[in-house]
Amino acid sequence: MAFYENKREHYGGALVLFQRNLAVAVPNSKSHRLQTWYMRLKIGGRKGYVTRSTKITIYEDAYEFAKSELLRLQQAARLGHSLDEYTFEKHWNDWYERNLRNGTWKTDRARWHKMYFNRYFKDYFSNADKSSMLLNDITAQYAAGYWDWRKSYWSTAKAVKLQSYNPKRRSAKTLGTANAKKTPALKTLQMEQSALNQIFYDAMERGRMQQIVKMRVAVNGQTQNRRAGFDTASEYLVLVRNLRSYRDCVGRFASEGLNAWHKLHRAQLSYFVMFLLHSGLRVGEAREMRWSDIKFDIEVEGEEERIAEVRVSKATKKGQARFVQAQTGANNALKEWRKISPHKLSSDLVWFGQKTDAEGKATQISDLNKSFQQYLRAIAFDGRQHGLLNDRDGDRRSLYSLRHTYATLRLEKGDVSVYDLSINMGCKVKQIETHYSHVVSKQRRQQITRTNRKKVAVDTGQGAMMQNDAFMAEALRRYKMGELSDEAFLAIAKGQAR
Repeated sequence: MAFYENKREHYGGALVLFQRNLAVAVPNSKSHRLQTWYMRLKIGGRKGYVTRSTKITIYEDAYEFAKSELLRLQQAARLGHSLDEYTFEKHWNDWYERNLRNGTWKTDRARWHKMYFNRYFKDYFSNADKSSMLLNDITAQYAAGYWDWRKSYWSTAKAVKLQSYNPKRRSAKTLGTANAKKTPALKTLQMEQSALNQIFYDAMERGRMQQIVKMRVAVNGQTQNRRAGFDTASEYLVLVRNLRSYRDCVGRFASEGLNAWHKLHRAQLSYFVMFLLHSGLRVGEAREMRWSDIKFDIEVEGEEERIAEVRVSKATKKGQARFVQAQTGANNALKEWRKISPHKLSSDLVWFGQKTDAEGKATQISDLNKSFQQYLRAIAFDGRQHGLLNDRDGDRRSLYSLRHTYATLRLEKGDVSVYDLSINMGCKVKQIETHYSHVVSKQRRQQITRTNRKKVAVDTGQGAMMQNDAFMAEALRRYKMGELSDEAFLAIAKGQAR
């Protein structure tokens, strides 16, 4: 029996419409349904045929559809576009696998792409029947609607169910997804924007998309969210004071059921927190540290206390090595941790997990965020329901909060410039100014509120003598700038005249 039935040729055989003999093609098919018309197209310059279903049962309509497809594919062939129909999901899988093979991303970044595709991208760029959309069906207008959908995602009925129960977490300790923020931060949306633009640009480069789609999230109404930190002196002191009890498993953190690894894990977390508080490193940067990256007890001119210098590996976020000057607290924490760490060799990781590799070497630490947040919950503070876990505005703290706290404390002390801090933290000056403008404002309070002061008459001869003295020259400069009061300047001048 023939495969082709009701075969009809057009344009000299370049367009053929036919119906399939279901008894041959699909023996178990429902024979009572109307048969669909298929098209076989011959595209100039391409070997073989393009054979697809029109999904139409009426011949006249199928012919019009096939004719438009023939013209579209001929134009696509002239422009060098792919003639294969790619769905968003099919292209994403190809794009993702290529980047994995090429080593484009680090492990955490690859995981981020996969998570956001499964949660958001795959869901939005799909048809009503949940099948993935064809790339050529994605218009610029439809793509632009992603942002409104994304911002309201966690308020939908589907997302509310996920927050209380996520079937993908059946074997996990917690079944919910309650840590997702209902309104995503601008930074989060910008990361999604970058990923989607890479996906669509790659599709255009490979001829799989015939229209330009450029994602751009609207910044109006969106603010840069500053991470929650330990911004008050009382919060900071309570955080640090409880670390000793947590490390030694005493007081509110006492437990008889802890094994040797759990005790070592607690000690590591306590020193890890102190190190981050006094170095400002990103968590990912600290995870890459090896003992060979650290110089201990470095002398600083004019200071009695010693600091540590840490080399940040280029295998971290910024992709380039840099040297971080860590405070005395970080220097002491690292020295104390090395005394009890079972991995002390220069090539060993400073912070490590429970598992070992094929050579018996300790592997990197896993996510310590959950342990840190459990620690914060256990600390009673100011009658708050979750202890120190949330700040005064209800924003949840994480290990990244320690980096924010480091920057805040350094700026509040006023002995470091925004420029120097940005170099040490490995970020742009603009980021410091944006996220810590409230601290910079306090730092410059005297200059901002300064008024014209009455000049103090100084004898010309005495002034010339003072200019020869470096100390008095600096005092005179600060007085003229309004940084010294009349009384302070006169006191200094009298002291120098003696």
